[in-house]
Amino acid sequence: MANDRAPTGVIKRGELQFGISFEVNGTQLYTWKHWECIGQIQETNVRRRFGIGNVDELEGYSGLNDVDKARVDAMLGIVRPPPTAQPNTTPGTSKKAKKAKNTPASKAAPPLGPAANTNPRAKGAPQPPNANATGAKGKGPKPKSTPAPAPAPTAAPPPASSSSSSQGQDHQSKSKPKPKVEPPQPGKSTPSEDLKELGNMHFRNGSYETAIDFYGQAIAIKPDPTYYTNRAAAHMALKRFQLASDDCKVAMLLQDQAPSSKTLGRLAKCHLALGDPDAAMKVAQAAIDCDSLSGTHPALSTKVSAEEMKQHLDQSRDAWGEKRWSDAKDSLENAATLCEGDCPPQWWVWEIEIEMARSNWDEAIDIAEKAEKLHPSSVDIQVASAQVLLLTGRLALCFASLRSALRKDPEHTRAAELLRRLKTIDQAQQEGDRLGSATSFASAKYTEALNVLGCLDEEGHGGHLRFNLLVSRADAYVHQKSFDLARADCQAAMSIPNHPSPLKVLNNLAKCHIALGDPTAALQALTPAFELDPRNAVILATKSSAETMETALRLSREAWVKQDWLEAKNALARAEAECTGDCLLEWWIWKVEIAIAMRALEEAVRIAENVIELFPGSAHAFAILGLALMLSNKLDFCSEALQFAVCLDPEHTLASETSRRVGDIEKLKEAGNQAFKFGKYPEAIQRYTETLEIIGSSDEESGGGYLRAVILSNRATALLKIERHARALTDIKASLELQPTSFKALRTHARIRKAQGYYNEAITIYSKARAVWLSGDMNAADGEAIDLELKSAEASLKTSRSKNYHEILSIPKGASEADIKKAYRRSSLHFHPDKGGNPEHFKLVSQAYNALLDQDA
Repeated sequence: MANDRAPTGVIKRGELQFGISFEVNGTQLYTWKHWECIGQIQETNVRRRFGIGNVDELEGYSGLNDVDKARVDAMLGIVRPPPTAQPNTTPGTSKKAKKAKNTPASKAAPPLGPAANTNPRAKGAPQPPNANATGAKGKGPKPKSTPAPAPAPTAAPPPASSSSSSQGQDHQSKSKPKPKVEPPQPGKSTPSEDLKELGNMHFRNGSYETAIDFYGQAIAIKPDPTYYTNRAAAHMALKRFQLASDDCKVAMLLQDQAPSSKTLGRLAKCHLALGDPDAAMKVAQAAIDCDSLSGTHPALSTKVSAEEMKQHLDQSRDAWGEKRWSDAKDSLENAATLCEGDCPPQWWVWEIEIEMARSNWDEAIDIAEKAEKLHPSSVDIQVASAQVLLLTGRLALCFASLRSALRKDPEHTRAAELLRRLKTIDQAQQEGDRLGSATSFASAKYTEALNVLGCLDEEGHGGHLRFNLLVSRADAYVHQKSFDLARADCQAAMSIPNHPSPLKVLNNLAKCHIALGDPTAALQALTPAFELDPRNAVILATKSSAETMETALRLSREAWVKQDWLEAKNALARAEAECTGDCLLEWWIWKVEIAIAMRALEEAVRIAENVIELFPGSAHAFAILGLALMLSNKLDFCSEALQFAVCLDPEHTLASETSRRVGDIEKLKEAGNQAFKFGKYPEAIQRYTETLEIIGSSDEESGGGYLRAVILSNRATALLKIERHARALTDIKASLELQPTSFKALRTHARIRKAQGYYNEAITIYSKARAVWLSGDMNAADGEAIDLELKSAEASLKTSRSKNYHEILSIPKGASEADIKKAYRRSSLHFHPDKGGNPEHFKLVSQAYNALLDQDA
């Protein structure tokens, strides 16, 4: 290519130069080149731009001198006769003009067609046929400059685009009769050139197969790059873009380091039609760079389309990564609209995978069948089709497809891996069916098949095969009474898109819900089953069981509200009878709460421990165990359980609240014990009272449980120390109501009654305390002490009987109870220490009163 500046360095006034106009932001600009900087490619572009033999659109042509006019005429293939007045001595009309007169084309100028009479700069104007590059050197046809009717058109090279070619021909066939095709006339052209011209003429008339045949004959004689480029255009017209691409590549090899823009442009169009936008953009840019004088280069539109195609493909990949399947498909379809030929196999594979991800199995199968017909040799498409067959459960067809793919390409890794996994799935499924549903081995085999299938199904949908395997494994789990696993499989099977749920799956799911204590979910699962078969006996039986359980649970809750703990327990037991598996966590918590309310704390702790074994990750299970242990006065174990609950769920309300209560109780209880130890009985009583306020006496919490019983017993002991017998008696009775078998509470009760002079009652209570001591693993010292206290009570009783209590109260023997009470009130007022009486005699008055009432009783 010539340099961008004139040989002289500066373009002088009057020298011939060429400019091409272009518009930038509404401003008309020109780019200029000196005459001697115009090369072969630029000459071709000028002829393409203005047409052969047409100077009407050349601005400034009429003002040129004869020499420059001759130069332009030679470039445009115009042959002018010499002037008659004097011979032509212009240097520019020497060899080129004479040689043009001897060509066959100079004898009959072809019609210029629609492009000759239109403005070539007008936007959207149809372009004239391209001249061969050899035409600039005198080897191509050069029509005369004088207009004359043409007897026959000369052959012209095919247009740069097959689509524009076919459109132009349709337009000509409708506007005027098709010109008669005549073979080129003999001249100085070579046989290969004659064959090429015949190919060009048939191309212009739409006989692309014939044109391809002539181009092939020309190539057989001489492998010229022009012939390959022209044959590529014919292949493109027939939508054979791969063959066209191959011809363009051969032409580029023959053109060595300087491929023509026409070849590059057609190759770029082939890459675009074959779905390779990256290669299309690269080659189109090379075509544009190769032809710098062109205005709007034909390859520019190819480059723009390739960029748009690449953008759509990138959008499709991004949507796939974000699991926006519809957007991925839409973007891929938008890219396909820019692909004139058959989409590449990878695009078909991509579309099949999108439909599989969307669970559109029928659509995926249709696409796979269509793709295999268009690309029968593509192993990738055949493997993708085999994967669809596998996921839809068509294992026999999948086997056949994979074996066929491996025959085509024995080294295809994906096909070999898929076949290996298919064999594993098929074998595991058959063994699971053979073993039967009642064995754990069957579920293990189905699990093996599902694990292998999961590696092939990244989205976890799995289609019909996954559905069948899940249903089979769920049935096995039901027979093994692993209802939680069976329920999970049934739910997974029903969640597979675009797949109906048969009655068996719905009934198994309902049974699992019932077995796990969720009748509401069971009835919901049976709703579509009744729509399918409202009279099915199996479905009706399952529904009846669910309704029985739901009614029992409702009655249990109603009894709880009424604080009818026994009825709540019995109703829950009736619901539990319908439950054949492990109950829900909610049921277990409910059972613990009922046991606590019924003051069966040992049972509550036992049930709570069972709950933790069944639900080791449940914070609520540890929290309810902590509450039961607190009420059982097992504060150390309680704190440990509550710590586990808080670790599992730091925001758990019951665990946090119970933990706070336990901390306060331990602190106040220890303060009361220390005060009692040092004889600070009023302070001890105060601390025990504060402790009891924190514990509470709610019926839902066993009235405070054993913990409240212990604190009440401690406070009664402190009250006994300061001889507050009546209040101490109230506390100890409340304590024994909560924990009737407490050894210490019984002993304190006996001491209080003895201090009050009720020796018979004291002896009875001492005897109960001794029996409790004997039945339990208690300290031997406590047993010895209780024996001594019992003997002391018996001695006090004997001594009391030797006293004349009637004399102490100043009443006669045989006095009535009313007289005894009246005498007691009188003597109490007289001998009360607060009234200045004798304390010792006041004690005798109390003993006499109690003894006489005991005798009457």
